Amino acid sequence: MKISKLFIGFNDGKKEATHQPNFEQYYFNYNKIYDKILQDDKFLLLGRKGTGKTILGEYINKKAQFDSNWFCKIASYKEFRFHELQTLKTEDIKPNEYIAIWEWIILIQIALECIKDEKISLENRNIIEKFLKNNFFKLDLNMNKIIEITKKNKITGSIGKLIGLSGGAEKDIKYKIGSYIDYLDSLRDIIIESLSMSDSKYTIIFDELDDQFRNEDIYKSNIISLIKVTERINSLFYKKNVKCKIILLLRLDIFYVLNDPDLNKIEEDSSVKIDWGKNDDKNSPLFDMIILKLRQSMDPKIEKKLSNQDILEQLFPESLHTSKGRCISSPKYILGRTYLRPRDVVTYLNHIKDISPDKEYFSKEAIKSAERKYSSYLFKEIKNELCGHLSNEEIDESFKLLKQFKKVSFYYAEIEEYYMKRTNLFPHINLHRMLELFFNFGVLGNQWTVKKNGKSRSYYSFSHRENVDIDFDKKFNVHLGLRKELNLY
Repeated sequence: MKISKLFIGFNDGKKEATHQPNFEQYYFNYNKIYDKILQDDKFLLLGRKGTGKTILGEYINKKAQFDSNWFCKIASYKEFRFHELQTLKTEDIKPNEYIAIWEWIILIQIALECIKDEKISLENRNIIEKFLKNNFFKLDLNMNKIIEITKKNKITGSIGKLIGLSGGAEKDIKYKIGSYIDYLDSLRDIIIESLSMSDSKYTIIFDELDDQFRNEDIYKSNIISLIKVTERINSLFYKKNVKCKIILLLRLDIFYVLNDPDLNKIEEDSSVKIDWGKNDDKNSPLFDMIILKLRQSMDPKIEKKLSNQDILEQLFPESLHTSKGRCISSPKYILGRTYLRPRDVVTYLNHIKDISPDKEYFSKEAIKSAERKYSSYLFKEIKNELCGHLSNEEIDESFKLLKQFKKVSFYYAEIEEYYMKRTNLFPHINLHRMLELFFNFGVLGNQWTVKKNGKSRSYYSFSHRENVDIDFDKKFNVHLGLRKELNLY
């Protein structure tokens, strides 16, 4: 079979879920990540950009479609304007001042699902639906619209006995136009009462929270508040024996810039991390994922007779030579140029398909030819990941410095000397901070040599393969996948 006929996957998990029929059959449930995030005590899914958070969310949503008792929704925050929440914050101690508005947002999301559940009494569904329509005018709501209306402080609950001004007994409930705070308790109460009537399961997934990331207080306070209120709401639902759960998908690098005493406990008790390990050869789970996808493209009669090893040998039969003359397998060559993430591997293989669509295997010539285009992709990907941690000027100048320095490996003193003679070309860079961030994001690793029995052997440590800290006394080494784009050889 020509490799052009093989489905490898899409760069974007959301696109794969939308455009690939029966995409759930192509999903690789690595390390039972799907089962783990659905456990009662877990709600925070953490992983680097491109590790598979979004497609896991889509997989959960697709599985829910096969279950009439499962209401699932993915709430996208791709274009959400976090700064709009400033006028809705409370007087709580920072960073808790956004907890109330995030609870409101979560409850509105759940309410929109409740009105679809026929196991909830018609009376309660009518109360919730009227409340939503009277305040938001329609039931097809995005988050920016919810915030836009909420900011006007014209929320009213005067349409049902259970949605009213918080704080009064049912017979004394007063109805008035007020802020969302006035109706938060009542909305929470009727949702819990309604969910208690039903044995249906509810899952609300918050995705693309990183789209507007900036390493600034307003963003960090918002995300901290969201994490804390999500834990609180999930715990409340669990105590009330309500089958409703909120899941947050968040980049690991963003989580680690947040600073709050509760986050360590939440990370330990309530998070699940997507980590594809450090194996960079054919035994990597990333190639198990690729083989699963490839099998779906094959004739069932043929693929059932083939082991994973058979498929690897047929599609990746050749070895390649590195710049140092070493001979390594095709899978190892490819993975060595990635950050060991599904998106990287999928992108590299799709580039190879584009170069030699009529081949029946991934040839070494095509792997080499695709490397420059892939390197360009990886360069743009890491720039995007650094956005928010560094300014655009810092990112551009930092890569410009590496490119003009023209060294694949170097000591700190060497690049410092080069930089100090040309500071006018890099006015926005703090060299020490730049190297530290580049190390943390895998642009650079450390390199050192050990001599034993008269022979020298080089060792490398990169943050995407292991939990290591930067060592300024050791050599730095530029990641293999970026060298073509940076013209470093």
